[in-house]
Amino acid sequence: MVALTKQLRKNLSADRTHLILEQIELRKRAVAKFRAAERMFFTRQLLEQATDERIAEYKAKRFAAGDRVADLCCGIGGDLLTLCHRGPCLAVDRDPVALLLAEVNCQYSGGEVQCEISDVQDVMETLDVAAWHIDPDRRSSGTRTSRVEFADPGRETLMCLIKRQDSGAIKLAPAAELDHELADEAELEWISSRRECRQQVAWLGKLAQQAGMHTATSIDRRGEATSFTGMPRAGCAIAKPSRYLFDPDPALVAARLVGAVANAFDLAAVSTGASYLTGESLVHHSLLTPFEIEEVLPLDTKRLRAMLRDKEIGRLEIKVRGVQVKPEELRIQIQSRGDQKATILVFQSEGSTCVALAHRLTRST
Repeated sequence: MVALTKQLRKNLSADRTHLILEQIELRKRAVAKFRAAERMFFTRQLLEQATDERIAEYKAKRFAAGDRVADLCCGIGGDLLTLCHRGPCLAVDRDPVALLLAEVNCQYSGGEVQCEISDVQDVMETLDVAAWHIDPDRRSSGTRTSRVEFADPGRETLMCLIKRQDSGAIKLAPAAELDHELADEAELEWISSRRECRQQVAWLGKLAQQAGMHTATSIDRRGEATSFTGMPRAGCAIAKPSRYLFDPDPALVAARLVGAVANAFDLAAVSTGASYLTGESLVHHSLLTPFEIEEVLPLDTKRLRAMLRDKEIGRLEIKVRGVQVKPEELRIQIQSRGDQKATILVFQSEGSTCVALAHRLTRST
């Protein structure tokens, strides 16, 4: 990189050199999101806001093939890249830089894209599409917000858009709360990838498969999706840890479906809230990471350190749920050494902080 910088500075201005080096850096970062990152263009903020390509491919399947779709507040085209494979698209953004990058990024897609620099309010009256997707700007005030009313466009514009065409998708922050008028008509879906909940989508009109319900979806590195749909905030049994512990996917937690998935698979929570689940039978589901328990004990660093030493466990994964324990601080305190591998899960059970020594399971285990 140093040699490249020197070479660029010989032939280009400082500003152009900076732009080229920044694109090289952003393309490296974008590899986690986009397969063709090496030929795409970004800005730092727009890359952060862009939908992961695998998530976008999953979302695009809700839109009927061949239908004309509007991608409003399209940014650099994270969703647009896959929507235009389904049918002709209208891309709208008031930021001319974002729209230019979206147009360039989509030029290799082979899809039909019409670009328009405009506010959403200005295109609504003439909007002639079968469905729309919108990603309201959550940083319009300069700081990130998860509140729908502070995004741009805000609730009033969204309601006018829905009246114009009720089939649409609103991309939201995972923590965003829709008011009852919108939420009751929508299917709310939380989507995770790489073990983090990335976004919430409010599906409306014909795009809502189960209005009033919540859906949690996990998308793996191959782009394969696993979903669970249920009623949010369902209660479930609470029990002491038994043979297995299950770590709910972040999408399940964000969608408030931990209780519903526990009931569906005859599991219990080890405490109230978004806790680990437990059961006597092994459950294989992509939204539940299973661990087989070897031993459960109260959180006592001296006792834990002695146990790990006796078992020669040094390759240690530490997971924490629902307690004020920092994994890296705990790792320093227990100073585990050895060649054996294990996981310790720290959680609340019956009013006490407990530690389970366990082993991560896979389908081949």
